[in-house]
Amino acid sequence: MLDNPEPPAVSWVLPVRDGDPWLQQAIESILADARAGDEIIVVDDGSVRPVVEMLSSHPDVLVLRQPPLGIVAALETGRAQARGEFIARLDADDEVVPGRRDAQVDWLREHPRAAVVGGQATMVGPAGAPVTDGMARYLSWVNHLTDHQAEILVESPLFHPAVMFRASAVEQVGGYRDGDFPEDYDLWLRLVGAGFELGALPQQVVVLRDHGRRLTRTDERYRRRAFRQLKLDWAATHLIQPGMRVAVWGAGRAGRPWMRWVRAQGGVLEAVFDLQGGGERQGVRVQPWQAVEAANFDLLLVCVGVAQARREIRAALGRLRPDLREGESWWAVT
Repeated sequence: MLDNPEPPAVSWVLPVRDGDPWLQQAIESILADARAGDEIIVVDDGSVRPVVEMLSSHPDVLVLRQPPLGIVAALETGRAQARGEFIARLDADDEVVPGRRDAQVDWLREHPRAAVVGGQATMVGPAGAPVTDGMARYLSWVNHLTDHQAEILVESPLFHPAVMFRASAVEQVGGYRDGDFPEDYDLWLRLVGAGFELGALPQQVVVLRDHGRRLTRTDERYRRRAFRQLKLDWAATHLIQPGMRVAVWGAGRAGRPWMRWVRAQGGVLEAVFDLQGGGERQGVRVQPWQAVEAANFDLLLVCVGVAQARREIRAALGRLRPDLREGESWWAVT
């Protein structure tokens, strides 16, 4: 694979630091799914035991070693080296499900406006234990998504180790950015903001492994507040203009930051809806949800954290306000 002068269709990029327990399994799962001509790039981000020693039995794997600069630097090192039309991601503690590579390549070629395709995942906890309830809810939500753009302000709609992306699209938006935020969610938002589509296969493409060393559990960049700030910043650029009349569905904890955000952006908090009316928020009377049928506004934000409740609201809006289009005139946000 390393000596092939022709650009590959797919470059696999796997960043790792001290991935001894699972790296071999991850590489073997890639090798089992890759096609002849694919390139496999492992970026060793300052591991104590050099990765090149661990992978000495895999001469077709290109190992790049760098000082411990972090996940974003490692991803950008791998992306700069990659020659493929498409780049497939995996982490050192995860495994590829057979059939992923071809299915994702086919999907991207059938959807030329799409930048990224993910897929469904399963996750195992330490020593095979079940994952936490919160993680199980997130897995279920992502696995059942049908419109990844429309719900991008709810949570990150793709599992990062499950994606394959179009290299030219990610290059167009500047690649991964380093900062006090989750690098993958930041990338998805910028791609959608640039007009690209996101999608996912309706099949399992990766097995994720949850453990105490996983970055999402140890790195402050993946805290809830960092995700919310990315949402607020993206919405300020793409959803609102000064003077816009905004309605908020959800008078509780999820809705309050968005009400403050509307006014901070120069918008008009036109209406607040909830399960039952009564009281005020930000000086605006809270109306029962049925009042949305006759309300006038430019933008509706549905600020509800429970997935089942959002599904019910989506159905209600379909009946009461068929003029509204999700992902355009109304957005689910958390």
